[in-house]
Amino acid sequence: MTPVVVLLVLALVAPPLVAAVTDAVDDDGPRPPLHLCGTAQGMYAPNSSYEANLRYLAAALPAKVTASSSSSADVGVAEPPEKVYASAFCSSRHPGDNSSGCAACLAKAFRYAQLLCPYHRHAMVDLRACRVSYHDAYRMEQDVAAIATVHVDVVVYEDTSFRWLNYVLPLPFPTMLVFQVMGFACLLFMLLQEWRDSKRRVPANLQ
Repeated sequence: MTPVVVLLVLALVAPPLVAAVTDAVDDDGPRPPLHLCGTAQGMYAPNSSYEANLRYLAAALPAKVTASSSSSADVGVAEPPEKVYASAFCSSRHPGDNSSGCAACLAKAFRYAQLLCPYHRHAMVDLRACRVSYHDAYRMEQDVAAIATVHVDVVVYEDTSFRWLNYVLPLPFPTMLVFQVMGFACLLFMLLQEWRDSKRRVPANLQ
């Protein structure tokens, strides 16, 4: 598969998630931890029921991990359309370990998520020792239903292992437009590079 085809395919199927991602050397250092703020699900209003549900999950997730021997936990709260789903994982915890360290890490990660992604319905924070994410479960279910009804076929040439790509994630139009523009910009850059290289080769051939 040529680089041009790869770029065009990536521009079409890139997920509708605009992320603010930063790599931190230390969780308590000057830079924020690795985090992702999803924009596809929109924002919630201050003092809304969605915010109240997040406050409940901020306490429920660490408590569930403390009460179990597992290194992960999943909690859902409320009913549609304000249903929120959160998940947590402690990478450093092993069966039989003290759960207090994991619970404290999860509580810290949840605070970071609300601080770094204010009023986002979808957010994720990774503190290396633990990871927390939450999203709007109702809107996620709607997105899954849309995927089941929308079929986008993309032809990929020059590779026998990829005949057709079916069920491509349907992107919101503005997001898809942005990624398409990025793809065409990369294509234009490659063409300009090829043109410059060909101009450099011309004098050498004339000598």
